[in-house]
Amino acid sequence: MARIATFANVGATHRVMDVGCGWGGLIRYALDQRGAASAVGLTLSTDQFNYITQDAREDIAVELRSWADYPVPAEKFDAVMSVGAFEHFASMEDRTRNEHRTIYRKFFQWCSDISVDSASLGLQTIITNRLPRDLSEVRDVRFLLEDVFKGSVLPSVDDVLMSSRSIYEAIELRRIGKDYARTLREWKATLIENRVVVVERYGENLFTHYDRYFDAAERGFSSGLVDLLQISLRKKAAAQTRLAKVRQG
Repeated sequence: MARIATFANVGATHRVMDVGCGWGGLIRYALDQRGAASAVGLTLSTDQFNYITQDAREDIAVELRSWADYPVPAEKFDAVMSVGAFEHFASMEDRTRNEHRTIYRKFFQWCSDISVDSASLGLQTIITNRLPRDLSEVRDVRFLLEDVFKGSVLPSVDDVLMSSRSIYEAIELRRIGKDYARTLREWKATLIENRVVVVERYGENLFTHYDRYFDAAERGFSSGLVDLLQISLRKKAAAQTRLAKVRQG
């Protein structure tokens, strides 16, 4: 949370947008730890929406809608954050039609449109590094795309950089896939530890599904098939303004 807030350049008195806000943890961090004045979160999950809104705060507004349906506000945002949403914007069909970068570019343009010229975007997304090398990796990828994250496709680093080109410039980039591999191992350990409770509440099939999911995803991150990208993007408009001032000076 600290890194993404830093990558988005969240500061005191800022108005912050969080695209795919989840359960609201990053929003609360921006407000409580970074001193942001207010935050808007977007989610497509009714459960997440209800969870955040049940603890009503005047400085938090959550909307149950996609970024594509969110209009440019009269008061623009000072910082934009997004964690774990970008990889769901396009589908495998979009990539097959070579339309995925068009979708990504629309997102980056929207982020630019809703924010002030000095705003930055802190983005985290899972990315694909390479093609599967053997049948085992093919099976893992197929399972994850068809049974876990249906309707999604993983972008590459080039997809992110090329789609944001001329709208944003990359300031800092981190790839922390090995950390995510450890996260998945910890999740599986907790799942195994609570097997009896999970099976009683949700059934053996759901337990087996998550057990396989954690294993397949952990193998992908450990082998470098996929990675976790964190990137700080600064609006080109801000860079151009600074350059103009330098030239004038």
